[in-house]
Amino acid sequence: MFLAPMVGILPAFAAEIRVEGARMSRDFACEGGQDVMISGAGHKIVLTGRCGAVSVHGADHQLSFEAAGELVVSGIANRVEGGVAEGLVVETAKNQVQVTVKAVETAKIDVSGAEQRLELTLAGPAQIEIQGAKNAVEWRAEAGVKAPSVSATGIENRISRR
Repeated sequence: MFLAPMVGILPAFAAEIRVEGARMSRDFACEGGQDVMISGAGHKIVLTGRCGAVSVHGADHQLSFEAAGELVVSGIANRVEGGVAEGLVVETAKNQVQVTVKAVETAKIDVSGAEQRLELTLAGPAQIEIQGAKNAVEWRAEAGVKAPSVSATGIENRISRR
């Protein structure tokens, strides 16, 4: 009985964008920070606007985006090119990610698994943690941005300034 009047004052949230299945090619416009979930195999997705959390799971996806909250890439052989993400998680194997990372405070970048390839532009303070084997993280900082703090464990991981 009390909840009925409250429903009218709750903010309206846009539904999550979900892409499932295989080999879909599609453009989406994120509205109001919509979260995006991509799963399956072989999708080619373009996201415009400001997205919330963007999650890529599966294999052989190609994704480009303008802006996202946290970006999570999990699976095998996914390629992600983006504008700006506030945080980044890359896991499993052989993913390629090229993004600018900028958070309100310190951006968290977590890399695990094997043979990940990341090209990062740091637009603010960042903390990079790498675990696993044969991962490569190349980074550059925009003018006035300090080098990131880096923590690395595993075998044959490479972190370098470009």
